[in-house]
Amino acid sequence: MKTPIVRLTTRLYIFNMSGKALLLSIIALCLIFTACSGREENASGSPSQVVESFFTALETQDYQTAYSLQTKEFQNQMPLEIFSASIEQGLSDSRIVSQSHEIKSVDVRGDLAYVSYRIVSTTREGEKLEGQGTYLLKKERDSWRIDLSGASP
Repeated sequence: MKTPIVRLTTRLYIFNMSGKALLLSIIALCLIFTACSGREENASGSPSQVVESFFTALETQDYQTAYSLQTKEFQNQMPLEIFSASIEQGLSDSRIVSQSHEIKSVDVRGDLAYVSYRIVSTTREGEKLEGQGTYLLKKERDSWRIDLSGASP
């Protein structure tokens, strides 16, 4: 069964899984040519390192690593196979040919952190699209993890 994707005017994608709307706001936008460094080994590093590792994993289509950087709560809601298929579907629907991102701010509050980012994408037609967002990260066993489990439109 194909997962429906609804395109919003803000160029975010919502994937409707088993009646639950999960916002995967930048997955389709961050996959192509993201200029960043790092890998899963940064999961126990700072919140910004985890987000950088997530962007890198998406860029290299290493969905296992991108998935491993999510909270256990998110992983319980969405199996790896659906996560990967959703990203692939978002990519196939995307007009994005290049992209860059920038971490704007990090706000750590105990076992929670908020990492704000800005993304600039270029479409096949040469149009520049700008977006911004904030990831919520939670500390799990001394490692920071991105929490998409409570994401909503």
